[in-house]
Amino acid sequence: MQILEDNIEPDNLYLLDEPEVSLSPQNQVKLAQKINEMTRYLGIQFIIATHSPFMLGILNAKIYNLDTKEYEVQKWSELQNVKYFYNFFKDREKEFK
Repeated sequence: MQILEDNIEPDNLYLLDEPEVSLSPQNQVKLAQKINEMTRYLGIQFIIATHSPFMLGILNAKIYNLDTKEYEVQKWSELQNVKYFYNFFKDREKEFK
């Protein structure tokens, strides 16, 4: 995240390809929060390619699902990979009690 803070300039467009790679879920959430702050306060725009349900759930973003023919705009909770995570943990819910 320090790299973002040190290298990002206001009022620019940045392309990020899976910035969550090698980050823990907690740090993915922190990164998404930092990106939200930068867009809000610095006028920055990001185009981000990600598979992270943590990033998708936190970003205040328009999500284009590139797995559909029409590149549909979808809510993060409608995406197949997010549903997979949900079902995986839902099926194992008893293990968390």
